[in-house]
Amino acid sequence: MKRLDDSLKRRTPGVLKKALAVVLCFSMISGAGLSISGCKVIDDLRSGFKSTQKPLSETELARVMASAISSDANVADCFAKVPASQLDGLSYSMFYEYCSILRKTSEEHGTADSFRILNATDKRAYFSSIDSENTADFKTVGEYGDMDVIELCYSEDKDKSAPPVRFMIAKDGGNYSIAGKYITDSMLAYSYINHYFEMIDSGNVNGLEAIIKSSYDSDIYINSVIYEKANYISEYYRMKVKTVLDDYELKLFTPTHISYVIPEVISQSGDKIISKTVDLRLKNDGSYLLEDDIPASISEIRFFKNGGTRMRMGSTYTSSEIYRLLGNPIIESYMSGVVILTYRGMTMRLETDPANGKNWTSGRLSSVVIRNDETFSLGENLYIGMNVSELLLIYPMFDKCEFTSSFRNGDGEFILSFRFDDYGNVTRIRLGEKIN
Repeated sequence: MKRLDDSLKRRTPGVLKKALAVVLCFSMISGAGLSISGCKVIDDLRSGFKSTQKPLSETELARVMASAISSDANVADCFAKVPASQLDGLSYSMFYEYCSILRKTSEEHGTADSFRILNATDKRAYFSSIDSENTADFKTVGEYGDMDVIELCYSEDKDKSAPPVRFMIAKDGGNYSIAGKYITDSMLAYSYINHYFEMIDSGNVNGLEAIIKSSYDSDIYINSVIYEKANYISEYYRMKVKTVLDDYELKLFTPTHISYVIPEVISQSGDKIISKTVDLRLKNDGSYLLEDDIPASISEIRFFKNGGTRMRMGSTYTSSEIYRLLGNPIIESYMSGVVILTYRGMTMRLETDPANGKNWTSGRLSSVVIRNDETFSLGENLYIGMNVSELLLIYPMFDKCEFTSSFRNGDGEFILSFRFDDYGNVTRIRLGEKIN
């Protein structure tokens, strides 16, 4: 099997910025190991083709693409060999940058020396892995017409666990062409998600706000909420993400779905290094949805009465302290080892010594539920009647975790949760110890 004469060249970080610039300019103007149907050698372009504008076969088009991906030196000649009728309106700059991105991914495997065309079964499996399960909201690859999937092969694969490098050849009856619209839309999606990463990397909160704004169309997402979300995301990456931008790993590169893995991220608990995945999907209305799981984070919260009395979750209080701080409860009930005190608008639970029965003398504060009252609050700014938008100004990512999160102090781990009325106003707040 004949290998390419030109070895792969390492792309510099500038490729990313160049790709973004080209695509943004353009927009202003307008399962490795799958079975295959065949394996073709990537011959050197000069010996593999003659100067001709006759239509190229599918195999010839695939060889042109593979050669351009394998070496930057081949790109111009490869593009020139494709008749205009088989370019699907694709510009040279788009072709160049698309091949550059695939070349960088290909370097993880080594030097490609052949390619193969996936059979129908494996092609369907690949398309299914790209498409969202919610096809009512998101575009599918099938909307780009009939295409074959070409996969680069390596006789000496340095990393078989790395994602396969694949591109498309469009089919229309017996006619074949480079999938121009597929490539152009892939570059637009690539530009979008990398612009997101660049705004984060540069600490440009205003720019980041502009990017994520389209993902929040509900009335609760007022401008100040979206800005706080952008600021929170920026701070999260600054504090938790240890991988530099150029080392983010592109795992899937299509017009409808792009996926990156960030290899080194500090876990929320701070005790280990994990990876995280960021996805971009193309919606049916043409907008993009970024799926970046940013965990909600809260610090320790204390229990307040009239903004002055502060009680710490997990701390132990005597019965006389409770009555002095909060007054006498409306209802005082007992279970084995538990006393529940009910006030107007608030219920608290304390763990006590079951041996004392109803004559409890002290208890450990394990939960508080506040409802429909302004006397009691959590922290200095969590109160009944506050609107969900106000809450998101304090905890910008609470909508991503169903308005529930936790914190840990020296006495345990406690979970904060909210309940709302039909108008988005808080009707119930609960802070209780996590039960394992």
